[in-house]
Amino acid sequence: MKRSKLDTVIGGFWKSDNGSATIEAVLWIPIFVLFMTMVADASFLFFGQNQAYRVVQDANRSLSVGRLATEDDVETFITSALGSLAPNAVATTVINNGSVTSVVQIPATDLIAIGAFSALVNVDLTIASRHLVEY
Repeated sequence: MKRSKLDTVIGGFWKSDNGSATIEAVLWIPIFVLFMTMVADASFLFFGQNQAYRVVQDANRSLSVGRLATEDDVETFITSALGSLAPNAVATTVINNGSVTSVVQIPATDLIAIGAFSALVNVDLTIASRHLVEY
């Protein structure tokens, strides 16, 4: 029995495996992209936490050596320095028993870029630092 040209084309299509890598890529790429966005969000979170910690230490050190005079000055310094990084940051500063302690609350939504990892959306970061007053 002679095969028609259509049968030959369809049979060749079913036997060909040229597109198998494409199918696997289409299945794996969304998972890979989701994983990379979660890694990016976590990286932004850790980077922002480190930057905020540095600002809090600098503010406490400035009060400790006399560059800033009051707790309000320290809180203003912290919130203004973190304004571009975390606009919703809340700083509190207390001088007690010869040491200055500053605590900053930052909503994680200020630091993450995409929000692919829903567990990070409702988290508030707390950054605290204490220095002895030297003046």
